[in-house]
Amino acid sequence: GDENKLVEEAFKEYPDLIKGFGFVHLGKDDPSVIDNLYSKGFTGIKVIKPTKPYDNEEFFPYYAKAEEYRMPILFHTGIVARNDIDKEIRATSWYMRPAYLDKIARCFPKLILIGAHLGLPWCDEAAVIMHHNPNVYFDICGGHTFWVALALKNRLRYDADLRRLLYGTDTTPENFLRIRHFWEVLLPQLGFTDEEIRAIFHDNAERILRNVPH
Repeated sequence: GDENKLVEEAFKEYPDLIKGFGFVHLGKDDPSVIDNLYSKGFTGIKVIKPTKPYDNEEFFPYYAKAEEYRMPILFHTGIVARNDIDKEIRATSWYMRPAYLDKIARCFPKLILIGAHLGLPWCDEAAVIMHHNPNVYFDICGGHTFWVALALKNRLRYDADLRRLLYGTDTTPENFLRIRHFWEVLLPQLGFTDEEIRAIFHDNAERILRNVPH
C-alpha cells in the first residue's frame, strides 16, 4: 500500500540510516507480498490486526517466507488503538496476545520475532514467552510507557531477558527526545547497568540487523 511505498522511498534515500519494515495484512494479503517486499529491499515485516490469532496455521506460509528470507517480523502485541476499519476486519486485541508468538517461535526457529509494547497489558506473558524462546524479542515502546516500565521492574531479574529487549519510540518525531529521555532517566533507577542500557538502546537491535540480507 501507500504506507509501504513511503517506507521504501525513505530507506532508499537514506540507506545508511533507515531499515524498512513492510506492512503485511495477515489473512488479507497473499503471502507472495513478502516476495515482493524482499525484492524491493525491505529488511523486515510488520503485522497488526490479523484476521485470526497470530499462531493460526493459515498464516504459516507468511512465516515460512520470512524465515527463508531471514526477514524479522515485528508483531503488534497487546491492546491496540481503535480505527474505522475495525468493524469490517473484526479487529480484536485478543488475536495479538504475546502467547500467540510461542507456537510460531517453536515452529520457525530461525525466524526472528519482535513483539511490540512488551505485550501490554499482558507484559508478564510476554516476558515468559521471551524467556523460553531465544528467537523472540520485545520492544518497550508505546503510549502506555509508564505501565510498561512498571511491568519491566517486576520481571527485571526474572523472565525478562535483557539481551532481547529493544528500545523504540512509536510516536511522532516531535516526541522522540521526550520518550528517549524518559527511558534514559528511568532505566538506571530500575537497576539497569550502563552496559544493559546500551544493549537495549543499540546493541540488541544491531545484533538482529547484522544478520538480515538488506
